[in-house]
Amino acid sequence: MLNLKANNSVSAVSKHLIPDLPSVDEVLPYLRRIDEMRWYSNFGPLVCEFEERLKSLLSGRDTRSQAGQIHLTTLVSCHHALEVGLHLFGIDSGKAVLIPALTHSSCPLAVLHTGADVVLADVDPISWTLTPQIARATVEHTHVDAVIPVAIYGVPLPTAEWDQFKLETGIPVIIDAATAIDAQSVPEQGLVAYSLHATKPFGIGEGGVLVGRDPELIARGRQFSNFGTINRVSYTDGTNAKMSEFHAAVGLAQLSRWPEVKQRRSHLLQLYIQHLEELAESAALHPAIQTAVVCSLMLLLSEPIAEAIHGLSSKVGIGFHRTYLPPLYHHPYFERSRVVDSHGMMLGAHADAAKKKAHMLCCEKLTERLLGVPFHPFMDETDVASVVNTLRATGL
Repeated sequence: MLNLKANNSVSAVSKHLIPDLPSVDEVLPYLRRIDEMRWYSNFGPLVCEFEERLKSLLSGRDTRSQAGQIHLTTLVSCHHALEVGLHLFGIDSGKAVLIPALTHSSCPLAVLHTGADVVLADVDPISWTLTPQIARATVEHTHVDAVIPVAIYGVPLPTAEWDQFKLETGIPVIIDAATAIDAQSVPEQGLVAYSLHATKPFGIGEGGVLVGRDPELIARGRQFSNFGTINRVSYTDGTNAKMSEFHAAVGLAQLSRWPEVKQRRSHLLQLYIQHLEELAESAALHPAIQTAVVCSLMLLLSEPIAEAIHGLSSKVGIGFHRTYLPPLYHHPYFERSRVVDSHGMMLGAHADAAKKKAHMLCCEKLTERLLGVPFHPFMDETDVASVVNTLRATGL
């Protein structure tokens, strides 16, 4: 039984996340460069410098000796990175794209904006996301033209396994690693989309990055993001998805402070791990959470009381949250999407909510048991202890 009293803890725990962006003083030198050059968009000098430095950062963590060089292009958002990637793989009307049912709405919307259909997959009970095994089971029973696996809550995906899936099936893969920049490695066979939204660990306000190992593919994506033009002449279809010099200015300042940002988030995670030991039998973290630069910290509860605890957030002054919940097939806009269980068996778009709920067993269990706790670098050990003590008061 829930037995909570009002919590007068410090305000640092009243919100589940707070952006950690550069200060005005840190960004100002780059803004002065913009002012001096009068170049504000269209692949200006700051965007190009930011891309080169970001490429060096991502290449520096790639330890595979046979890996090809990393190439990237910046965009206005991760959503646009997914859209551009799907376009590069020829996804359009009449095609079908497999995604996990447990993710942000940006993912299925990127698919729908190409004219393709969304197929929502149940997730693995251990990794909480779409795995190559689930994707293989699905393509044995139904046609799929592309797959977008998601690095859920910033936990990176196994690129070698997804590369093998692509080699075996010929189906292209775009990893949605929105919150996993500098954690998710780049596959040999596919693409990765990262988010630079203000709430992400590497936040610049807004922005996205599309990364791959095929320079021609990335060059085409860059061209597509600028109306399909080269030297102001249109050669292909396109859109306007270029990053501005102002966002690149914040990005360059953020790159300089990135080691410190990561260290603070790692330290906060370790504090949570230590304090959660006393609740080890009733609340578990993702088994691979320490491979992530954490953005949203989720607990898997032993009892189906996550929504009840979340409902007490305002009363206790703790910013509990339900990030990526409920699953997408419960969203009114996506309720007509087809769903496929973890064995690859599909329900049609016209199946009612009750049938989908009974079909998607892992997603439904996680819906009942996943609870997000406050996690941002302005918290200290007292704040973490307050969160854990509040959880203990629920009887966990």
